[in-house]
Amino acid sequence: MTQIRKLFFAMGTAHTLTVFDEADISALDAAKTRVLQLHRKLNAFDPDSEISRVNRAAGRAFVPVSADTFSLIRTAAYFAEQTDGCYDPTAGAVSMLWKQAIRRGALPSRSEIRRAVSKTDYRDIEMDAKRCAVRLRRKGQALDLGGIAKGYAADEVRRILRMAGVENALANLGGTVVCIGKPRQIGVQDPFRSTGTPFTAVTVCDKALVTSGVYARSFVHDGKTYHHIIDPKTGFPSDSDLRGITLLGAHATALDALATATFLMEPERFGELIRMFDIQAICVMSDGSVFATDAIGKEYAS
Repeated sequence: MTQIRKLFFAMGTAHTLTVFDEADISALDAAKTRVLQLHRKLNAFDPDSEISRVNRAAGRAFVPVSADTFSLIRTAAYFAEQTDGCYDPTAGAVSMLWKQAIRRGALPSRSEIRRAVSKTDYRDIEMDAKRCAVRLRRKGQALDLGGIAKGYAADEVRRILRMAGVENALANLGGTVVCIGKPRQIGVQDPFRSTGTPFTAVTVCDKALVTSGVYARSFVHDGKTYHHIIDPKTGFPSDSDLRGITLLGAHATALDALATATFLMEPERFGELIRMFDIQAICVMSDGSVFATDAIGKEYAS
């Protein structure tokens, strides 16, 4: 079988785009270019990105942005509303605090956390569709689309490859996977073991698969582990019993946002949302127990 692969780094992680059978390599080049383009627009830690320009103007002016950025901010606000703020794209101040904390292995102060949380509220996003412009209502607020950008990029990769006539492909954007054509077995990370160690596999066919967990980025302080999934309402890492979540569905954008929110929302609301968006799920708890929706448990998991 002919196989063409592109490996590159963007959005804080490694990406692998693979086309199987006969295909024009230009399709992969176009998909890679698109991901890098989105990275430059959406990276909250790049001072030249569109998101950073919106953040610098917080509390003051509307900032014109591209159609990509406008659309994704609107989608992020939608999922924030659907998850009752468990996913909140305005938690940039909070995420920056913890990104620095993980890097240096020291906790932010409680006063710093309180100030960051006070600036977090997705309802403060103002959007002007006529001008394709965005404003954050209060000074000091900051957008961070890290919880949804990879999903959007993965959906774009799939769109580009399909438009190019690619019939058999797999894209893995740092744990956000989309599959075109032939069904493929995708390993699900064991949240208790080293990266790359699966505990089961899921068959993915023309769908997206997203896996998230508290094991990905963390540090230990005074004997307690602090991870990267931060509750925007408290400013502290999630204390949920959930250790890892895998979601299977039609659109990676939705899966990305919901995977993050799952660690913070009530089980009843999570159940409502996965039914609403026709999503299958595998949940691994901190005691090692595993729960799966019927379809993925009976039909997909192996």
